[in-house]
Amino acid sequence: MTEWQAALAALVLFAAGMIKGIIGFALPLIGVPFLSIFLSPREAVIIMSIPVFLTNWANAQYDWRQWRHLREIVPFIAAGIAAVPVGVYVLRWADPELIRLLMGLAVYFYLASRRFFPPAEGLSRASRWGVGGALGALAGFMTGVASVPGPVSIVYFSMFTWPKEVFIFLMNAFNTVVSGVLLSSLAQQGAFTWPLLQWAGLLLVPIFAGLWAGIRLRDRLDQKLFYRAVRIALFWVATSLVVRSGWKFLLSR
Repeated sequence: MTEWQAALAALVLFAAGMIKGIIGFALPLIGVPFLSIFLSPREAVIIMSIPVFLTNWANAQYDWRQWRHLREIVPFIAAGIAAVPVGVYVLRWADPELIRLLMGLAVYFYLASRRFFPPAEGLSRASRWGVGGALGALAGFMTGVASVPGPVSIVYFSMFTWPKEVFIFLMNAFNTVVSGVLLSSLAQQGAFTWPLLQWAGLLLVPIFAGLWAGIRLRDRLDQKLFYRAVRIALFWVATSLVVRSGWKFLLSR
């Protein structure tokens, strides 16, 4: 990245960290697609894997008093853990433009699907476990291939009527586990070169500054207005990725 790109990345990731602090998710959903505009998707995933794990862990610790609810998402977590290495393997060999397109489509999926999924309380226990296992596997795969389980896991958690604190804790607990598996898988591949580790370390500063500010704003901000702003930002990032990938595909024809 050039100096101006690094400065812009710091500003965007500060905002992404703040969003993470306020609503409990969206750091990789914003950060990885944004960095993929300037870097290869694989480099973006590797750089973001460390701050994503650390912020998930920090947020889960903040709401740890909700730990008893973990038993409600056991199949989701188990399937997610199993699917992460598959996504990492695909990330290593897939066309970067295809990965960018998947990232953009994943964000579109999140933006489009929140209204259309039925509440999970109306499903039988077997159905809830089946849906949890299937969506957990998809979330784990998206963690490995793009470090963005958010679109899938948010859809799944939105099917329940949990209080905000439970929702945020379970989201971050799941993300901590699968992002930890992602870190392990990338390390086994020797993906963490010194330049990428330097970038990851530098970006921790604006990300954690934003996270700190966001946690303190969590109970003060108007949630409807903030969610609307988040959706607009996500739509812009997703559109940038889809247009870029589509344009390069057309040029290659």
